[in-house]
Amino acid sequence: MKKEPKSAGAYEVGYGKPPQKHQFQPGNSGNPKGRSKGPGNLHKMIAKHASKKVTVIENGSEKKMAKMDVVVSAMFNSASKGDVGAARLLTSMLQAASELAGNTDAPEFTDADIAVMIDVGDWQAELVALKAEVSDGNE
Repeated sequence: MKKEPKSAGAYEVGYGKPPQKHQFQPGNSGNPKGRSKGPGNLHKMIAKHASKKVTVIENGSEKKMAKMDVVVSAMFNSASKGDVGAARLLTSMLQAASELAGNTDAPEFTDADIAVMIDVGDWQAELVALKAEVSDGNE
C-alpha cells in the first residue's frame, strides 16, 4: 500500500516536529542573546578603566588624557617634589615594565643607586619644608 502525498497545507505534528508557528523562523537563532560572556578578567578590566579618558587642566588648558596617563604624571610630579615613596614606586614600575617588554638592556638599580635617590629625595623634601616655613613667616 502506497502512502498518498500529503497536501501542501498538511503537516504532521509530533515528537521532533513542533507546530510550524513555533519553529525557528529563517534568519533567527534559537539563542538570540547568545552565550554569556562570563565573569571577565581582572587585567582586562583594569586596562579598560585605565584607558578611559578624563578631562584635565594642565598649564591652564584643558586636555583629555587616559586615566593611567594622569596617574603616572602625578607620580612623576610628586617624585620630583621629593616624595621618596613615589620615587621608589616609579623605579620599581620602570623595572617591571622593562621586564614585561623583554628589555635585557634595561637599567638595574643597585642599592647604592637607590640610597642616592633617597638622599636626593630627602634633600628636596627638606628644601620644600624650609620654603614652606619661610613663606609662613612672611605672611
